Amino acid sequence: MRSVLPDSGIKAPADAPAVGRNLYVHVPFCKTKCRYCAFYSETGTGEALLRDYPALIAREVALRSLADARPQTVYVGGGTPSLLGPEGLEALFARLPRPADGAEMTVELNPGDVSPALAAALGRCGVTRASLGAQSFDAATLQRLGRRHGPEAIGAAVATLRAAGVPQLSLDLIIGIPGCDAAVSAASLRRALELAPEHISVYPLSIEAGTAFARDGLHPVPDDAMLSEVAQAEALLTAAGYERYELSNYARPGAGCRHNLAVWLGEDYTGIGPAACSREGLTRRANARNVAAWRTALLSGAYPPAEVTLLSPDEDESERFTTRVRLQRWCVPPEANGAVWTRRRRALQTLERTGIVRCLSPGQGLWTLTPRGREVADAVMAELL
Repeated sequence: MRSVLPDSGIKAPADAPAVGRNLYVHVPFCKTKCRYCAFYSETGTGEALLRDYPALIAREVALRSLADARPQTVYVGGGTPSLLGPEGLEALFARLPRPADGAEMTVELNPGDVSPALAAALGRCGVTRASLGAQSFDAATLQRLGRRHGPEAIGAAVATLRAAGVPQLSLDLIIGIPGCDAAVSAASLRRALELAPEHISVYPLSIEAGTAFARDGLHPVPDDAMLSEVAQAEALLTAAGYERYELSNYARPGAGCRHNLAVWLGEDYTGIGPAACSREGLTRRANARNVAAWRTALLSGAYPPAEVTLLSPDEDESERFTTRVRLQRWCVPPEANGAVWTRRRRALQTLERTGIVRCLSPGQGLWTLTPRGREVADAVMAELL
């Protein structure tokens, strides 16, 4: 049975096992809050906290026994990690566990923050992948979203990062924005393709509670309009040689985000920083969305406050399985048995008869969502869960 336990003020045991094969680092600072964003971040942060943040991360690394983790993937997200600046990012990476050989190292960046000095710092840190929050190439749309960069900053950032030798670039785009014509989304996709990034994420806009859009009473675009924009994105990107390897993500062959793939495939991951989440064995952990409480705990030598959820083996397996359904192909092992797998196979057979999923290889147990299934992917995952 699932139980939710408080976790605050607990000292890390000296013999705690090293985890963190896939490491996420949250940098919860923004200059301004985008009107659609529901992620945890703080604005108006003083220079002192920004300066001290890498040292605070180092404290959590030590408390979580991560110093020798040798992660295969490191993903620094936010918030806006680029607000730390060149020196701050170098200080942050210097305090993270030394990555394994060939590790993927990703940093999220605001296009307007990318300077030659920052790009050079990323190179010195060994960053292999930069993810740019482009969102749109239309000036009016960017203003409507509350972004603080203009369209010209995106191309400039790509050129600067290329010149610094960052091997892989990803652009994030948003579609299905109320009040914005589908032609605007198509134009943004074409502009993105002109920059030839290795990876493009296309996120349908949802109106989340607590955002400025929600407070303004903005309503999502109708489902048929959203599905039309999703189909438009798929047609344009796949025609340009990108593979839709996940519901919202497209990549050149071999350029999928390894960190996110690890999460979708059900691997363990460790998150550090305020609001960061972890999945380690049967334990889920979510650090509190409170940078002040996180800082206070670390300075006292204690774990930051967090919510910890303990899962049963069946719950754990089911959750790890259903995240794979987001991918282009996923496996139902032919040799797997038991009541859960029997029910799951029956559900898949029903979904196949209704054209929602398709079996690619019965012998290997490979399945995929059909185009219709991708439209109702959340319902499919709920059914399988």
